[in-house]
Amino acid sequence: MLLLLLTSYAVAAPVAAIGDYTRESFAPVRGESFSIPVHLHDPANVKQINVEIRSSDDDLMRTLVVTEIAPDTDKYEVKWDGRDDAGNVVPDEAYLPVVIVTMQSNEIVTIPEQGSSGGEELYDFEKNIRPGVIEYSLPAASCMLVRSGIKNGPMLRTLIDWQPRTSGFHAERWNGRDKDDVIAIEQNPEVGYLIVAYELPHHSIITHGNSGESYRRYRERRNWPLIQASDGQRTLERNGRLLRQESYQPLLQQKSPRIDVSLLSAGSRQPLQHVDALEEMLTEVKLHPLDEIYLDQERYEISFFVDHAFIAEEEQGYVPFTWRWSPGRLGIKPGEHLLTVNVSGYNGQVGVKNIKFSVVGDADEIAGNDP
Repeated sequence: MLLLLLTSYAVAAPVAAIGDYTRESFAPVRGESFSIPVHLHDPANVKQINVEIRSSDDDLMRTLVVTEIAPDTDKYEVKWDGRDDAGNVVPDEAYLPVVIVTMQSNEIVTIPEQGSSGGEELYDFEKNIRPGVIEYSLPAASCMLVRSGIKNGPMLRTLIDWQPRTSGFHAERWNGRDKDDVIAIEQNPEVGYLIVAYELPHHSIITHGNSGESYRRYRERRNWPLIQASDGQRTLERNGRLLRQESYQPLLQQKSPRIDVSLLSAGSRQPLQHVDALEEMLTEVKLHPLDEIYLDQERYEISFFVDHAFIAEEEQGYVPFTWRWSPGRLGIKPGEHLLTVNVSGYNGQVGVKNIKFSVVGDADEIAGNDP
């Protein structure tokens, strides 16, 4: 007869934990502050509490310190005014608190929030598209992406570029046009939208209202180096839910790359606004140097569309890239046309540029030429 001896082991309670928030976001530019509840398991053995405010890239933005610990008080409210260690209001983003407890024995215990939650894909949530507004309801605080383009055609605009949003209802208002203000996207019967998100880690703090400085410009001003993507193993799912790969990328690598496109004469390389139908022209594509660094870490492709129809692509993208072509030999008739260039990273980023140009010439002459 086999006897099974069952032994129970006591699981030690954590030294500290972050409690539930009363809200998910606040506006430091309006003088608001955010309360971070910290619960201690054994306050009599605690000497000091530090709460580090870190970006999603794990940059240390600010350290908040609580030195007066009462042996019979196990709950503390740590206030953050939304400013960094230099006293500047942080850019609009999601931030994570990390609790660091110094014990009476001088042992230091860190209670991180990152890594155990966040990244879970959200796709099947309530969405509603109306003229001038995109409405949706999120079940949890999330990082949001909204793009608009032509079905089976080019991407024309990124409206929300992986930016944090609180749980609940949102109405994103826009003018219905592309970023270059060249075309009315909403008026096209083939318009389509991509609306996806992934959950932020538990206890994320979202700041809003700082229109004066983006996260990208903030990092550049502080001369912080680009965060490199981790080469470590990535978890594909957690508790049966798919984790989006973007949640493992540095924030700026998730953003749409900034591209510059020029139409040039094939002979003089001078800028063009109109071109003879059978004349050759150059389309030169460049990337912002910092975005080029990120895209060079992965493969990307450059695609060209005229009046939303696919014309050509370079699958092994590189910059500066020059496409030499003749509108007439591609069957493009005289008149005004729209050139759309998409630079698409293999990790999902899409840079967009829309340019209007005119083709001049004889339509019959064009029709008689083989493309």
